[in-house]
Amino acid sequence: MISLGAKITALLLRIYTYPYRKNHRSLSRSVKFKHKPYNPPKNCNYEILNINDTKVEMLKPSCSDDAMCIVQFHGGGHTQAMNGMYRKVAEHLCKLTECPIYSIDYKVSSELVFPSVHNEVYSAYVELYRKLKGKGIIAIGDSFGANLMLSTCLQLRNDGIPLPKALIAISPYIDLAAIGDSYKKNCYRDPLYSLPKNQRFEDYEQFIRRKTPYCGYASPFDSKLSPAYAEYYDFPDMLIQCGELETSASDSETLYLKAKSAGIKVELSEYGGMWHDFLYLTPFLKESKIAWKEIQQFIFSLKNKLPFDKIFNKR
Repeated sequence: MISLGAKITALLLRIYTYPYRKNHRSLSRSVKFKHKPYNPPKNCNYEILNINDTKVEMLKPSCSDDAMCIVQFHGGGHTQAMNGMYRKVAEHLCKLTECPIYSIDYKVSSELVFPSVHNEVYSAYVELYRKLKGKGIIAIGDSFGANLMLSTCLQLRNDGIPLPKALIAISPYIDLAAIGDSYKKNCYRDPLYSLPKNQRFEDYEQFIRRKTPYCGYASPFDSKLSPAYAEYYDFPDMLIQCGELETSASDSETLYLKAKSAGIKVELSEYGGMWHDFLYLTPFLKESKIAWKEIQQFIFSLKNKLPFDKIFNKR
């Protein structure tokens, strides 16, 4: 059952996002994050690296386990740069895992079109992999960042470069054709992206099944642009988390079924009553804390070579 805190937060989110939802404005393009000077935790080393002309932020705990590291592919729909929320995510990952975190701060702009961001992130990851050679890498990506993570891994596989040891996909946005059933099922339920109740789905379906301008002239069914249409043979273990109310929840379900059919060890945790990126946006909620604990257990199992299927709490 959803907590009272989550119910109240969902209502507040619905009120806050109403002007954007009413006018069908993209949250990633419209909401502006405040960019303040970053003060890293005192028990962490912080450094900005230049990897193939791409900034990568490194946050390394003083008691770091250097045998394994985490690479973060942040979301934001190619218009949001590395910001306070994703730095908090890196801090949280540091605290939970005692691993160094490398966050790829790719260039962003509302004018960019495919494959610019995908190519930049792939190039940065390959060079970072070479610098980290010998370390076990876990990759984590949320929303559009999960898209970039999966697309990068598909190209790594095609180029014969080793993939990360494991993948964590948070609310993956990987079907840019947006054909999933959840867009209709959750068209009034999603507190971030739903239609106002006075707008009929049949009249405004094109806005719910939003097509990002980043597609340019590319087909949204291109598997590099939309990893929902890729095949996942030879992929590592994968954890997928999403909120039940997401309009794009079908993306998570598609990824799970694709990975499962390819024989990959994969777990999908769909949190009842929750929304897109809930554990990033609202880490203080009971449900978010459970999701973060699950991530910690997943990474702990990898570090200690524990059985994959014994670490998850079934909901």
